[in-house]
Amino acid sequence: MARLPNWVVDNATAVAREAEPYRDMTPEQHFRATAAACRAAARQLAQRPDRRRLLDYRDPLPDDSIRLLRRMRAAYRGRP
Repeated sequence: MARLPNWVVDNATAVAREAEPYRDMTPEQHFRATAAACRAAARQLAQRPDRRRLLDYRDPLPDDSIRLLRRMRAAYRGRP
């Protein structure tokens, strides 16, 4: 098996390196970074012909969540 280059690191190290610039940000700095990301996403979305389909999409709930919601609704309504 070929040896990996020295710059290849495990996932935990890679995530820590990627998160490093954000670790000491103030809330205001986080807000500005988030707002900039949202603006960039809106610009990209505006260029897509399927924009409406993307905006309307909702992830389906997992089956176990649906079952739990049904049980909770039934309990709320006083049914077993």
